Amino acid sequence: MASIVQATRGKVKRYLKEIYGKNYRDHVQEVDKTMVIQHGSASVNIVVRPLSKDDCLVTTQAYVVQGAKIGPKILGMLMRHNATNPIGAFGLLFDDTIVFRHSVSGANLDANELRLSIRTVAFFADEYDEDIVSLAGGKRAIDAHSLIEDDVLSVKAPAAKKVPGAKKPSAKKKTTGGTSDSKGASRRKAPMGVKK
Repeated sequence: MASIVQATRGKVKRYLKEIYGKNYRDHVQEVDKTMVIQHGSASVNIVVRPLSKDDCLVTTQAYVVQGAKIGPKILGMLMRHNATNPIGAFGLLFDDTIVFRHSVSGANLDANELRLSIRTVAFFADEYDEDIVSLAGGKRAIDAHSLIEDDVLSVKAPAAKKVPGAKKPSAKKKTTGGTSDSKGASRRKAPMGVKK
């Protein structure tokens, strides 16, 4: 089983290089055996999992909304969509994050099938996130990611211990990974694939 999964991961990586060409490094990152793709405002994850000794599943997934109030209205909307949509489905993770997911067989995967899976998942994540937030609250996944990034950037480093006899460091301007405008105000860079 492990060999079909490894072979399919290699195939997925090869197809992604074919799909994105010279922009591959700008759009695709590999994180813990997951391919993370920036596709417009959506972040799409591709994972290869075992299915049988001769096949595996290539699952393309996007996080859509986090922190929504899960109740009958939103569940009804998502289930009706799942009943009428021929490709992919909405689902809930353990923490009630709403995702959109599509899986295909890895043994016979081709580049066009992978391209369609990525586009479909990215499209539905982007198309429905605002509707879900207006119905059930929460934050679009891209907004929640930005908030997490802001929190990480705003955490102050622990104070340095004083060492007897050590020179004081020169005062330097603190940066947050952004750029400064003409008035010296700091601006944060938007996450990859996000326009300000």
